Amino acid sequence: MKLITKIGATLLLFSTQYVQAQVASFPFEWNKNEIRINVRMNGSEPMSFIFDTGSVGGVSIDSATAEKVGVSKANRQTVDIAGNGGIGSYTMAVDQTIDVAGVQLKGVSLVLNNFDRLSKAIGVKIQGIIGDEIMNHYVTQIDFDHQQMKLYQHIQNVDTTGYTCIPFDYYRGVMIPRFPISITLANGETVTGKVMFDSGNAATLLVSTPFSIFHDFDHKLGKTLTVGGLGLSNSTTEQVAEIKSMAFGGFNFNKMLIKLTVNPAAKPGEGYLGILGIDVIKRFNLILDYEHKKIYMQPNHTYGTAFDESDFQEKIAAEQENESFLKKNRKEPGVKTTASGLQYKVLSQGNGPVPTASDRVQLYFTIKLLDGKVVSGPFNSDKPWKHHIDKALDGIREAVLMMPVGSKWELYIPASLAFGETGYDAVPPGAIVTCELEVAKIDQ
Repeated sequence: MKLITKIGATLLLFSTQYVQAQVASFPFEWNKNEIRINVRMNGSEPMSFIFDTGSVGGVSIDSATAEKVGVSKANRQTVDIAGNGGIGSYTMAVDQTIDVAGVQLKGVSLVLNNFDRLSKAIGVKIQGIIGDEIMNHYVTQIDFDHQQMKLYQHIQNVDTTGYTCIPFDYYRGVMIPRFPISITLANGETVTGKVMFDSGNAATLLVSTPFSIFHDFDHKLGKTLTVGGLGLSNSTTEQVAEIKSMAFGGFNFNKMLIKLTVNPAAKPGEGYLGILGIDVIKRFNLILDYEHKKIYMQPNHTYGTAFDESDFQEKIAAEQENESFLKKNRKEPGVKTTASGLQYKVLSQGNGPVPTASDRVQLYFTIKLLDGKVVSGPFNSDKPWKHHIDKALDGIREAVLMMPVGSKWELYIPASLAFGETGYDAVPPGAIVTCELEVAKIDQ
């Protein structure tokens, strides 16, 4: 009986030590792509902030929200911050205090930003982004299985049983964890490099342009798609490709889609592979110990779930259909193809002057998808399109610069000369469009 009592007391003491060392425990919202927690300022109502391990150098807050909750206008300064979309200038309010689940974070720098575009993109009103201000002060446990976050004073007070410890480092003062991973490309070659651990990135993996150039990914990845991305302040262009596998810390994943940044000015570089994103991170329960530069990872209930590639395969199929159409169409009677890939057929040739690049012109046109759906126009409208030529789609502009006034042509415009790989309104990404075009007049 004494032995049982002693064991029970020991277990109780062990459990109590964990509870006492726990600073806070609170739920988080989760929509499979973003972790959102409640943050307060100056006694405000809860504000929805994205928790982002890639957020460093301060807490970001929506500009309108900052005014609403009374962020002080004293001690403000302008700062330059780099992100996926490039470098942007922002207003920073220093020496602020914020509240996370009753925990006061003091001396915080708040970066003011407009989150309307981000909120629209993810379908939820976002009022801020927070990351290292929490993790630099507390050991942070993220339990995706129960959608619960816990903060501790020290790692010794956290039960790490069942977790795998992965050491990490920082690079050039950027306080985002980095550790090595290996990926196997479509051609069977395996490459290794360090990635940043960034829960704010929606991808599985975002490969840096210098790394992809160094390893000649263009000739090793197989089929790729070009898509639009979203940086902190600007839109970006990225490629999507499939890899055979990924491995790190003893964990292994089979085929998945990755993204690659597109930067024509980049030079080859080895070592920094890119960013490990939330689509991999969310498959683990996590303990983040920034003091000792260690991440503890435990597979959760989604670990073995296959990565979704359905959208990619559909777009690949659509791209192949487009290529097949253009290849077949260029052999049709009267169809000519330019060096850019624009195809056209002369319906009637005018005898007026040919516009120059600086001219303002009047055009009549109808733009259609290959299924015949009209997306712009209409042709023979009473009101012609009146603009300088540089305001037209690339494919239309190229054609107009070859057409004497009075000409009518049928154009077959590849996506690269039309609405691109992101599409527009009713035009799907990567779509070929046709255009019946008349050059009516050159304005004086």
